[in-house]
Amino acid sequence: MRKLLFSAIFAVGAGLAGGAQAYQVSYNYTNTNVPGGDQSGKTSPFLTAANVAVPGSGIFIETFGARNGGGNAQGCGLDTPAGLVSLSGGSYAFRSGTVAGVAAAPAGDSTCYAYGPSQGGSLPDVVNVNYSGLLSQLGAGASLNYLGLYYGSIDTYNDLLFYNAQGGLIATVTGASLIDQFKGTSGNQQADSSNIYVNLFFEPGEQFTSFSFRTTGIAFEMDNVSVGFNVAPPSQVPEPGSLALLGLGIAAIGLTRRRKRSV
Repeated sequence: MRKLLFSAIFAVGAGLAGGAQAYQVSYNYTNTNVPGGDQSGKTSPFLTAANVAVPGSGIFIETFGARNGGGNAQGCGLDTPAGLVSLSGGSYAFRSGTVAGVAAAPAGDSTCYAYGPSQGGSLPDVVNVNYSGLLSQLGAGASLNYLGLYYGSIDTYNDLLFYNAQGGLIATVTGASLIDQFKGTSGNQQADSSNIYVNLFFEPGEQFTSFSFRTTGIAFEMDNVSVGFNVAPPSQVPEPGSLALLGLGIAAIGLTRRRKRSV
C-alpha cells in the first residue's frame, strides 16, 4: 500500500546564483509493514513492500540487511556488492532496534538501519557515500538523478550534502528545513512528521555521484536508501502560494457571478 504524505517543489539555493532550482522533493512512500512486506517501515514509492525494485525502474536499494553476505552480530551490514559503493570519513555502524544515547530505529522499522556516529565516535560526524563504482558499471557519462531514504527521527543537527563527479557541492538539505515543512519535533522517534521518506530528484545539470550525511549530535539514522538514474519525479503539485492564488481566483469568480445575478 502506498501513502502520500506531502509533495512539493522547492527552489534550492545550494550556493547557486539567484537561488536556481537544483532538485525537486516529494514524500511519497511504500508502506512495508504489511503482509509480505519486509517490516522496515517506509521505503521508496518505486519499490514493492518487499523492498524490491520494479523491473526497469533504474532503482538500486540498500536496506543494510547484508543480503549479499557478511554483516555484524545482528546480521546488519551493506547489501550492495563490494566495489559498487564506498563509505569514507567519519564513523558509522549498522544495527536494529533502539539503544538510548546511541541510535533510534526509524519509526516502525524492525529491520537493520545505518547510523552515525558509531558508538563512541566523535562529533561532528561526516560520512560520504560514493557511487562511483555503480556509475562505472552503468557506463560512461552515467550519473544519478534520484535519491530516496527513510530519514529516522530527524534532528535539526542532521544534514544531507550532495556532490557531483568533480566534488562540487550541488545542494544541502538540512534537517531543520524538513522539520519545519512538516511541523515536526526534532528527534521525535515515533511521529510521521519526524520520520519521513524523502525523495530527491535532481535536474540534468545537477546530478550527483555521492552524498554525505552530516550530524553534530547523536545521531543520524537512515534506512532503505535508494538511488537511481533517469527516474521521473511524481507529477508536480501546486505550491502553497499557488493554491492560495487559485483560491482567490475561485472566490473572485463566485463574487462576479453573485453580482451578475443581483443586476
